[in-house]
Amino acid sequence: MVQRTTVKNFYRALAASAYVAGASAAGLALGGPPGAAAAAAAATANLASPLGVAAVEIAAEVGTDAALDSTKMATGGLVTEPTFAMIGEAGPEMVIPLSGMVKPKRKRSKAARSSDKKLSKAFKLANEKLRKKNGQLKKGKTQADVARMAHRLRKKM
Repeated sequence: MVQRTTVKNFYRALAASAYVAGASAAGLALGGPPGAAAAAAAATANLASPLGVAAVEIAAEVGTDAALDSTKMATGGLVTEPTFAMIGEAGPEMVIPLSGMVKPKRKRSKAARSSDKKLSKAFKLANEKLRKKNGQLKKGKTQADVARMAHRLRKKM
């Protein structure tokens, strides 16, 4: 029971501070520092109203239930859908996806790496020809023109 009360108090504070912070940010965006102060004061007053108290209590209850009534996985288990679970409660545990795992990166062939280097050099040359010294494209030129020129130059290499 003490744990539930502690967790619920945490969620009460979190919900209230998030509400005030959100209102302050909106007030700052719309009215600058004076707007932020006014919005924070209004949000604090709203939290003290019966409706504000009820909203914070509901948020705290939902958060507490999700945190404390989560599935405990100390003895293992199979998760087939999104699940709020407690992991590591009985010591080190491992979570491993059964599908969609990242595949190891394949090494590129020597010819592919050589081609990449040639294309990189071609882009460097094309950029030198089509850009001013300050880096801007010359008048009437686009990045597509740079790419076309780079591919033409690579074919000549």
